[in-house]
Amino acid sequence: MGRKPEEMVDDGWRIPDELWVRLEPLLPKRRRSRKGGRPRLDYRRVLDGIFYVLRTGCQWKAAPKVFGSGSSLHRYFQCWQQRGLFSNL
Repeated sequence: MGRKPEEMVDDGWRIPDELWVRLEPLLPKRRRSRKGGRPRLDYRRVLDGIFYVLRTGCQWKAAPKVFGSGSSLHRYFQCWQQRGLFSNL
């Protein structure tokens, strides 16, 4: 059975492995919630999604769902922007 069109994103939009190795240590460490809840999104997919939106200029909600919801991508972007992550990159 084939993948749905919204699940297909050309690998050219993804962060190369060599770059990911350098970016990953700059991302905030994950903390497990004592209250439980939903698992956090994979940081690599989130960063792929953020860069997809920034490179294409599309709206957050128009980002392919394979990266996560547009609102989640935007929330991570805002949080990381406030922490100065992108200026460190």
